[in-house]
Amino acid sequence: MFNGTCYQGGKLYYEIPVGILCLESYFPKMRGHLRNPYTYPFPTVMYFLKGLDIPKLLFNPAKEMIQPLIDAARQLEKDGVRAITGSCGFMALFQKEIAEAVSIPVFMSSLLQLPLIRIMHGEKANIGILTASKKALGPKHLEACHVAWDSVIVEGMEGNPEFWETVIEGKRCDFNVPKLEQEVVGTALHFIENSKLDALLLECTDLPPFARQIQEQSNVPVYDINSLMQLVYSTVQWKV
Repeated sequence: MFNGTCYQGGKLYYEIPVGILCLESYFPKMRGHLRNPYTYPFPTVMYFLKGLDIPKLLFNPAKEMIQPLIDAARQLEKDGVRAITGSCGFMALFQKEIAEAVSIPVFMSSLLQLPLIRIMHGEKANIGILTASKKALGPKHLEACHVAWDSVIVEGMEGNPEFWETVIEGKRCDFNVPKLEQEVVGTALHFIENSKLDALLLECTDLPPFARQIQEQSNVPVYDINSLMQLVYSTVQWKV
């Protein structure tokens, strides 16, 4: 940090606003995905947790996952990042433990925006969550964000083979991008229309590359991990 007379060292990273705790996955991370370095107009660094993948976190979350995440968060803080996020919205389960383990801001999931979204849109608004898996998302994830399960409407990406076979099942690492876009945008628009949503939150970090298309075609506010990243960045960057 520059204190007016010298630049203080001792860190691995400098002027890095956000460090990302990343699950192990190998499908493409397109622009708009938080793991693509071109997504943000500011630098990020990534810490990869080998052996912790999407199926384990979604369908078999265990307390044994917490300590590796805490250790990684502490390392990122020691290395010099100013805030920490996660590469999957289901990491909301561990928000409390990780936030208490470090002294910098922690925002492990896009779901953390739900209380603010409710305040902004009012008590009568229909708030929808589009998640990677409706089966896997449950009340505990929302409780970790101080949100009641029955206060929102949830839809999942089940039934979409391009998304499911790559992101969830890991059967292959390559996307057919037009098919994936059709699945994500189509599911979101159908959800918005059928549930008469006033706002949509994308839980899954693999959906934001298509957030703009969803917003433009629905004219409904769309929130995701990127909107939260921009908010946190604006609070931890050095003001010039």
